Amino acid sequence: MANTLAAVNTLARRGHEVTVLSAGADTFELGIGADWDLVRQVDPRVRVVRVDQPGGSNDPIINRWPDLLLRYHGEPPQWLKDIDIKMFPEPVNYDWYPAWLPNAIAAARQLHDARPFDLVVATILPAVSAGVALSLNATRGVPLVLYERDSWVFSPFTGEPYEDSPRSRPLLEQVFERAHQVWYINRPIADLHRREFAPWAHKIREVRNGWDAEFLPEAVQPRSRKGRDGLVFRYVGTADPGFPWLFIVEAWRQARAASPLVGRSRLEFVGVVADFAQKYKPIEFPGPAPRSDLPAIYADTDVLLFIKEGGPMATSSKIYEYTATGLPIASSMAAEHDARRVLEGRPLWFDAAEHTPEGLARALVAAAEHDPTAAELAAARTHGEAFRRDRTFDAAFQQLEESLGW
Repeated sequence: MANTLAAVNTLARRGHEVTVLSAGADTFELGIGADWDLVRQVDPRVRVVRVDQPGGSNDPIINRWPDLLLRYHGEPPQWLKDIDIKMFPEPVNYDWYPAWLPNAIAAARQLHDARPFDLVVATILPAVSAGVALSLNATRGVPLVLYERDSWVFSPFTGEPYEDSPRSRPLLEQVFERAHQVWYINRPIADLHRREFAPWAHKIREVRNGWDAEFLPEAVQPRSRKGRDGLVFRYVGTADPGFPWLFIVEAWRQARAASPLVGRSRLEFVGVVADFAQKYKPIEFPGPAPRSDLPAIYADTDVLLFIKEGGPMATSSKIYEYTATGLPIASSMAAEHDARRVLEGRPLWFDAAEHTPEGLARALVAAAEHDPTAAELAAARTHGEAFRRDRTFDAAFQQLEESLGW
């Protein structure tokens, strides 16, 4: 993930000796998916130690499945799930992540014993990362920071506990008890955890998300609209099965009917898109793109579309990148959505007056028919500079170093 990459590189840039403990390459190639462009951006001073993950039902190579899994035709029996969930309380891949935990703990202890760590920083996706960090803290006394980002027990869209929160929460409480600090990506999520985990509220920090300068090395120069037959509207990011497709399709239909310019334009979705979305035309779906392609994608875009579910706990990492491009942004979201704090005061932001297809249609038309001035483009890019992720992490790690007495 880009935010983890930025944290690692910031530590290296600040002069620390950094070791990353990760699963084997096959885990990402065959099981989870990988963008190796991100891997190539890891600072060369960082040591990456890979610990192979035992085969499980998420492994497409059946020959590597353990005998027990083969015996049960790929579905772990309930008694095995009950054992595994004690180590890994998330309700997916029971036989896969827990099997990696003992190997990862052993590798982490061996690395520490050879050259002691001064700090361990853990993400919590998946929970085994927290398990490794807890082990180093409990058995070797290594200070622990949890970079949780979103909540592990509360939905960022509703603020309500997940169905599986009762079994996830005890592990999170163990981490809170032992952690030096716990980081969340926005103030509403941090504040919720300060209320819900009051005994450890003093440990919680807001470390906002941001955009990565290495993937947008130069300011995007929007294309001239003179002599153009139509414009290119783009949504860049993930669109999961809960994405409001019908909402967007209806807004796009209305915008095309209201504006001849929009009627000659096209709307594309670049990223991971749920299969059922392919039936919607004239929307186009080029599919996922590596992060190294982002500058070219943004340079070929006239208007960015931002639409996101959720409320005050939801931000979306993509909005930081959007605002850094300087491009016009047409958006529709709830009035209390946290992305508004990122966009507030930004030139070339065309927000729907109401969160309806009609409101989004008017925002799309306004964005299409407004020809940006050079001053507006420059001001929009300046607004985005405040959200560079390396600067955010520099401040967070400086405060952390001071609190540890380094």
